Order: sequence, then structure tokens, then C-alpha cells
Amino acid sequence: MTVRYEMEFNEEDIRHFTELVKEVYTRAVAYVAQDVWGNIKREAPVNEGRLAGSFDLEKLDDYAWRIYTNVHYALFVHEGTGIYGPVGQRIVPVSASVLVFEWMGRTWFLKSVAGQEPNPYADRAMDTSAARIDEFVNTAISELGGAV
Repeated sequence: MTVRYEMEFNEEDIRHFTELVKEVYTRAVAYVAQDVWGNIKREAPVNEGRLAGSFDLEKLDDYAWRIYTNVHYALFVHEGTGIYGPVGQRIVPVSASVLVFEWMGRTWFLKSVAGQEPNPYADRAMDTSAARIDEFVNTAISELGGAV
């Protein structure tokens, strides 16, 4: 069985349809970026609240956004350090005989430390938003009157 269907489109129809698709995509990408940004703030560990409150969202163009922080330890928290991190070795002093740091109201003097286990908060934030992409696309289509 063969089914044949013919439609005629003029150049203006194609241009209009293309612009609608671009606008749906632009809006959906913006919704995803905003959702990931909110999720990162919720997923980031909160000790003093500095990391969770430090993330900024920046639009680079219609199809690209950037979420960033100036908190220098953000990647260490996400990826882990020492035996738990990418290097996989204990943390040892470089220019002294011991590591000295304050923790839990005490000053510590140690020859090495294991490090910090990773807390992949950004991965969790992105996974949560990725599960909602269809919702964001449908919202964008609805906002445009369902014309796509």
C-alpha cells in the first residue's frame, strides 16, 4: 500500500516555521539553564552557604548559557581530593613537614590527610534538569500558541 500526500509551502511559510522552531529552542535552552542554575544552588553542600550562593548565570547567546562560580574550591568539592580525587593519593605538605589547618575548633598538625570524597552536585543538578527537557520544550511551544 502506498500513501501519497502533497503539500505546498511557499518561502514565507518555511521562513515563519523556521523562526518559530528557533524561538522554541531558544526558550527551552533558557529554561534548562535557569533550572540547572537553581538546582546547583540547591545541590551544592551548605556549610557556611558560600558555595551554594556563589553561582551566577550568564547568557552567552541564544543557544548557550554559562553557570559559574568564583569560589576556588568548588571543583575540589565536586571532584574530590586526595585519595578520592583525580590524583588518587594522600595529600602531603609540599614545603613544610606537616599540614596545619583548623577544623572543628581545633588546630591540626598532620603529616598527610586522605582528602575529601567527591560531591558531584553539578552532575545531580544537570541530571534533574535533563529529565525535564520535554517539559521545557512543551512550555515554549505553549507560550507560542502551540504553533509549532
